[in-house]
Amino acid sequence: MPDRPHDVLAARALAIPERLAPLDLAWGGGQLVALLGPNGSGKSTLLGALAGILPGKGDVLLEGQSISQMSWPELARQRAMLPQRQPQLFHIPVFQVLSLGLDETTEPELRNRAVAELCAALELEGLLARDFSRLSGGEQQRVLIARTLLQIWPGLNPAGRILLLDEPLAGLDLHHQLALLRLLKQLARQGLLVVLAIHDINLAIDWADRVLCLQGGQVVSEGGTELIDEALLARVFQIKTDRIEAGGRVWFMPSL
Repeated sequence: MPDRPHDVLAARALAIPERLAPLDLAWGGGQLVALLGPNGSGKSTLLGALAGILPGKGDVLLEGQSISQMSWPELARQRAMLPQRQPQLFHIPVFQVLSLGLDETTEPELRNRAVAELCAALELEGLLARDFSRLSGGEQQRVLIARTLLQIWPGLNPAGRILLLDEPLAGLDLHHQLALLRLLKQLARQGLLVVLAIHDINLAIDWADRVLCLQGGQVVSEGGTELIDEALLARVFQIKTDRIEAGGRVWFMPSL
């Protein structure tokens, strides 16, 4: 698939031996892309390769430029990545954890406004003075998501283009899952390309603009959410499902 001028992120014959089969993709900004697939299907590997964290064969292009030719600071200005496993940060107040995602050269007023907006969206206001290590797993996850988003937040970093998130909904209750998805959709509408690995098929259908489905390190399907059907779910997840339509929405429920 050749990259086009308007593509924010493209891959050419991207592969990691024994983990990810060669693939091509081209995604523009202003959309939310969901990565689906069972455990071990290659979602984390693909995200790491797209972020430039995992070396592999082929090439990844960010707005037409190979990320292999970009410096780490240049790459960090344009893309942010939330890995699935994060190093533990012990005995650090939450506001200090958030500061790790901030560019200290930015005007303090802009930094404070961005932090306030994110804390309101992810309901972190009451956690700012608390010790990060003493938070629940879900609270820690929300703080780490906010730190990652600050790196490419539109009000702080106009160079930000891509947000890559590996299972950001893990550990979050439904209320906070939906709050995060609303925020990610808002960022996509502002022009960012948001790519996230997700396990909940129905949430992917509700919120994503495109879906890439992986199985055994190979792309099974890539395109609009309408491509998800009973046959695809049976092939990839080895489950039988019933399709339910109501109120203009579609769900897939496991067959009894």
